[in-house]
Amino acid sequence: MSAEIRVDTQQLSARDAVFVYDETDRHLCHIVAVYFADSSQAAALDADGALAWAHSRIGHAALFHRRLRRVRLDADLPYWVPDPTLSVESHVRFERPGNWDDARARIAELASTRMDLTRPPWEIHILDRVGGVPAMPGETTLVVVKFHHSVGDGVATRELERLLFGTEPAPPVRLARARPISTALRTLAALGYRPWQFVAGLRRSRVAQEQLRELVEAGAVREPLAERPATRFNRDISSALTFHLLPIPMQEVLAAKNAAPHRVTINDLMLTTISGALGTYLTERDEAPEGALAAMVPMSMRGIADWDSANKLSQMVVDLHTDITDPIARLRAVQDSADAAKKRTRDPVVQRTDLRVETAPALLLRAAGWARAQRRFDASPTVPLCNTTISNVPPVTDVLEFCGRPITRAVGALPILDGDGLRHLITSQGDEIVIAITTNAEMMPDPEHYGALLLASFRELADALHALRNPATSNT
Repeated sequence: MSAEIRVDTQQLSARDAVFVYDETDRHLCHIVAVYFADSSQAAALDADGALAWAHSRIGHAALFHRRLRRVRLDADLPYWVPDPTLSVESHVRFERPGNWDDARARIAELASTRMDLTRPPWEIHILDRVGGVPAMPGETTLVVVKFHHSVGDGVATRELERLLFGTEPAPPVRLARARPISTALRTLAALGYRPWQFVAGLRRSRVAQEQLRELVEAGAVREPLAERPATRFNRDISSALTFHLLPIPMQEVLAAKNAAPHRVTINDLMLTTISGALGTYLTERDEAPEGALAAMVPMSMRGIADWDSANKLSQMVVDLHTDITDPIARLRAVQDSADAAKKRTRDPVVQRTDLRVETAPALLLRAAGWARAQRRFDASPTVPLCNTTISNVPPVTDVLEFCGRPITRAVGALPILDGDGLRHLITSQGDEIVIAITTNAEMMPDPEHYGALLLASFRELADALHALRNPATSNT
């Protein structure tokens, strides 16, 4: 058995604390992952069995055993503190919603419900005996795992799933004593040194900004456009979230990738697929914008930057070139934009321009979060930087199981927010890749049609790539 996990008092990094300070009822900061387990050959499951499973797995991570403690008046960054009063029963729910539509509505509700940060920031909802799940035979058990984003990012969630849904036994957990006096002394000390840290950070950031300007002028770094034309998806959120899935056989995706005459990634293919569907959807409604749309695409900084935080993602802005109709030309343009965005994000100078967040006082981070929450989008002809979110989280293992049920699909549900009302989360597990779409009925009353456009966009791109590889076949 592994060594015990010690749960001690730990202060959040500024990057993680931002998710606490930025959160409002209209800007939710949590992660929802959904695991689909094939129940067709498994014994019946009940609430007691689900709880027993949870008790046996939560020893794998300290996050299950601690809660957030904010410093009075937010004079300093908050802390994670051990919670000796943890009740697993209050964090785990066992339900039988019925069919897929009912389960999908429940997932949408969970994705749009704010978490209670006065208790450990996690929930597990087990939706048993769900029938009619697309591309899943028989009944399916869905395990919905929800964490606050201050705990970690999507990559960390997928790393944790290997332990939650693996066979390795959880180690024992030991809770350290709370240290209120030491944390109070640390807060007093921070009131003295953090302002000076911030001033020094601002100076370093200004120097980096000047260096970045020189790189941009020399053509070494490409900056994203500051504004993009607003679409129906870039308005204030005024109706409930909806959740939809589009599975695509992995065999088709890999065949399209291998048919490309130049090196492309699966992410390039998915960005181009979404670009085509989004452009078509807006064109069908006579809402095609003047100019191309862009996407916010998270990029893992693991192995690139040495960040002392649980969240290790940087937000890239990628031009989707929705104004290019030819799929091959659009693929090349999207790939060029994605490569330029990755190069920019990896550049040490660009990374130094963002160091001020690491030294910013807690009160300033809180004020910045409040200011962002005041922006309204309904009357704006443009939106800052991007129109949609496209996140791609790779798998960590193909072998996952829940209570003897093999997990064959893992997806996520991103909460939507004002100005970003259409979000895509791409995951793969086993023999498929899935685009999970979150939006609402006011912005998109026909999500099934959008799913059909996504599939048509992918297959148009795949056919074009195969035609390049076998031109004689394509002309017969």
